[in-house]
Amino acid sequence: MQPVKINVDPKSWVKTLNKLPWKSPKMIGGALAALLVLGGGGYYLNTTAPAAYVVVNGETVGIVESVGSGEELLEQILEEEGEAFGEAAQIHDHIEFNTARIDNGYTPLTKEELKGKLSFFIEAVELQIAGHSMFTLANQKEADELLKAYQEMYVKEDENNKLSSVAFEEEIKTQDVEALPEEITTVEKALEVLKQGNVQKEEYVVEENDSWWLIARKNDLKTVEVLAANPGATLDTIIKPGEKINIEKVSPYLTVVFEGTSIVTETIPFDVETKIDSKLASGTSKVTKAGSDGEKVVTYSYVQKNDKVVTKAVVDEKVTKEAVNQVVTKGPQRVQVASASRGSGLVPGLVRPYGGYVSSYYGYRGSEFHTGIDYAGSTGDPFVAAAAGTVIFAGRQGNYGNSILVDHGNGIQTRYAHASKLLVNVGQSVSQGETIGLVGSTGRSTGSHLHFEIIVNGDTVNPANYVR
Repeated sequence: MQPVKINVDPKSWVKTLNKLPWKSPKMIGGALAALLVLGGGGYYLNTTAPAAYVVVNGETVGIVESVGSGEELLEQILEEEGEAFGEAAQIHDHIEFNTARIDNGYTPLTKEELKGKLSFFIEAVELQIAGHSMFTLANQKEADELLKAYQEMYVKEDENNKLSSVAFEEEIKTQDVEALPEEITTVEKALEVLKQGNVQKEEYVVEENDSWWLIARKNDLKTVEVLAANPGATLDTIIKPGEKINIEKVSPYLTVVFEGTSIVTETIPFDVETKIDSKLASGTSKVTKAGSDGEKVVTYSYVQKNDKVVTKAVVDEKVTKEAVNQVVTKGPQRVQVASASRGSGLVPGLVRPYGGYVSSYYGYRGSEFHTGIDYAGSTGDPFVAAAAGTVIFAGRQGNYGNSILVDHGNGIQTRYAHASKLLVNVGQSVSQGETIGLVGSTGRSTGSHLHFEIIVNGDTVNPANYVR
């Protein structure tokens, strides 16, 4: 019997092979063996190339040149996704690379295509404050850096300020978490959030006799803070009963509590002695002896929370320069209102003129006698008249700087010193709670505050006994 010759078209076999399921290497190997037997193997090898199918979570997403190139592509993606956090990103996706031979004309899988099929996470650190999750940071080092940066906003240690302890009032915890890249914040952004604090907005209904200052005082705020919550409003803006205004209260997310001792140099203000000289014309006066301020070095122990001093006590005090009183001689009728205001000395109901904390009390401080109470504050904050009365002095007065003296009758006067601005004039009648000036640091002053005195029949008394 004569042998039978079988003619095989290699192209038809390549087409047939390409239609075979790529997931069956045995079938591909069998087909390849058949081609080789039938004489079409050379054409197949020339028109196909080795490659690898990329399978993500059971889904074929594309083709790469080889398993090695696919793994390299994946590594590049993970490094790029984690670059901003100083570490490679990670995935939980299941990835397979299945080898095969395919037509030379295939389009390789791109980096962006593969990236779009993956879900990334970063091994990060969650920062919790008082049991609440606040921030997700790239690592523990950045969490520590954030806490340190926040502390340093308030804690400033130097040779004149020695700290004995520094801690956070709230409970601080960190824990390792897997986070999406977009969930991770930077130290800089987290610090800004802590600086701003927790802002709570409320609506306040204006009551009878309310003023911007009084509203601020009722809500334990500064006047400038109330005005800031109501854009366009100023101290001159009229508010009416029943009107609604905004109140924004800010509480800190994080509180730094620190204790220490501070050494400060303070001015001892000179007093002004007034003498009546019948030889001088009525209404005239002259300085017969110039006054000069003294100086002292004071050591305080203190406890502070963020930017607020909670307690402060004098530990030591040394006078380095004695104050010299100024002597002023006046004509016999110079203080006409003062003589008219002498009386029983019964002090009427007084209101506190300013809401700042007391930074210096009435009485002896070492060898110096402080004639009033100092309320620490911010320059530009308004202060008010403690009671209704008549302004008998408004101007600059030695160490007092810009000061106001109000006569309330019955032998009672009040003085308000170191103002940045005076809002009343001599002879003007003022009502209780009326704004009469702005807090400042004029005259001999080491910082913005209001010096407040109560004078009964010419002698100062302790304001703490009359206002709270």
